Formats: sequence, structure tokens, C-alpha cells
Amino acid sequence: MYPTLYTQKTAFGEVPYNSWGLMITLAFLMAVIVSHRRAGRVGIDPDKMVGVYLVAIVLGLMGARLLHFLMATPDVFFADPMIFFRLWQGGFAFYGGFILAGVGTVLYARRKGIDGWKLADVIGPTVMLGLAFGRIGCFLAGCCHGAVFDLPPGATPLFSDSFEGGQLFAFGHFPFFGEMTRHGVGHNDVVVYPTQLWESAAALTIFALTSVVWRYRKFDGQVIAAVLILYSIWRPINESMRGDEVRGLDYFGLFTTSQLISIPVAVAGVLIVLLQFRKGVAPEAPFKHEEEAETASAPRF
Repeated sequence: MYPTLYTQKTAFGEVPYNSWGLMITLAFLMAVIVSHRRAGRVGIDPDKMVGVYLVAIVLGLMGARLLHFLMATPDVFFADPMIFFRLWQGGFAFYGGFILAGVGTVLYARRKGIDGWKLADVIGPTVMLGLAFGRIGCFLAGCCHGAVFDLPPGATPLFSDSFEGGQLFAFGHFPFFGEMTRHGVGHNDVVVYPTQLWESAAALTIFALTSVVWRYRKFDGQVIAAVLILYSIWRPINESMRGDEVRGLDYFGLFTTSQLISIPVAVAGVLIVLLQFRKGVAPEAPFKHEEEAETASAPRF
């Protein structure tokens, strides 16, 4: 749709600035901002969160990259393992980043004395917020699109005819929108389901719902459990309408990689509820640095 925002000419050749990279940067930025504000409210030292962000970003990119190559294009990875480090060539799978970053941040939290359940409840919804931005990047890049379908008569184009990146069509029945991309990294010049936009809207909805749960949670772990369950329900639905060629292995003739992973993710969410719901919310208070606490307790004249 609009994969390259700007191309800069340098002494080493042309350097493209991609829309996907911009949206991923915004995704991490928005997740960090929201997490930072919420962490302090439950008693987590925001200074310790800096390490959490670094671990989550690095492991998130590594996990997403690794799952993509091992499950979707293993032949490409084993033929040229160094492609793993050429991030600008694309190739990321959300579940891989989500799982590896989740494990890494939990281990880091334990090392730093951070309550793991409270941290998970803080970060869980922000992952969905980041995904909402990230899928807009996929839409602009033309990847992760849906299956091809016939555009119904009377569909209304939403972009100007002068826009060379493609077109988005609207009509009055399901699926309500159709996407046609030119110069993208997926299928071009055909009408497909805009599954990236659906996933962005779903992720934003999950963020909003679980943010409400976070405010009124009855036990530690409730929020991350809700994130796991809701997304594991949504992802297989969206996955069934995907049509890009790189979908991962076809397990048992029934599941793609992401659909199969959704099963243990849902089970993990249910187990968290069963294990944690009787424990309630551990005592917490807004975090204050020592100097702030001293100032707050000093008499005012």
C-alpha cells in the first residue's frame, strides 16, 4: 500500500525509510508510555522498568524473527542463517515475539525483585496496543493480508485514483472492506480481505477491555489471563481469512502455526485464572522515590 515513506541517497547507496518500521517504533513507544504510567501505580519502581523494556524489545524482535523462519521459511533460514540479523528484509511472527519476550521479562522481573504477576498485568494490555499499531504497519507494507475475493458491484473506492499505492474499497455487507495493494510485499493488484485492519481493531478492543479489567481486577494475573484468552480466541478467526503465502506449516491439514499456538495460549490463560483467582490482589501502593516520600511526609507551613 505504502511500504516506503522516504528514500535517502547516501554515499553508500539509497537508504529506504519504511512505514512498517515507523509503525513498529510507535508500537513500542506507546506500549512503554502506558506501561510506565501503570507500573508506578501498583508499586513498581519505574526506574526498574527500563530494563524490562530493553529485555522485551530485544527478545520480542528475536522471538518474532525466529518463529517466522523456523515455522514459515526454514529453508531460507538454514540456507543463510545471517538473514536473521537483516531485520530490514522483514519476516516477523507476533506469537514468537510475544512468548519469548514474556518469558524473558518474567525471569528479569524475578532477578530484580519485581512482582511478576503485577508486571504481567501492567504489560499485557500494552502488548495489544502495540499490536494495533504494528498491524497498521503490515497494512501499509502490504503483508499479512487476507485471501483473495471478488469485489462486489457498487463498491466505493476510498482513496483518490491518483494514489499509486493501491485502493481500499467499502461496501454494505461482510467483509465491508476490500484491499488492493500495489508495490507491496504480498499479493499485488488483487482484492483481498484487509485482515491487518481487522487485527488492529481487535487488538485495540482487547487493549480497551483489559484496561478496564486492570482497573477493577479481583486478583493478580487476571489481566494477563484475559489478554491470553481473548487473543487466542480472536487470532484463529482472523487467521482463517489470511491469504498471504507465508503462513507457517499446515498441521494435520487443519491448523497454521499461529492457530496451533493459540491452543496452549488459551490453556495458559485458563490455568492462570484457576490458580490465581482465590489469592486476590496483593497489597500495593503508588511507588514514590525516597525524596518524594520525605517531602510528602514533611509538615507544610
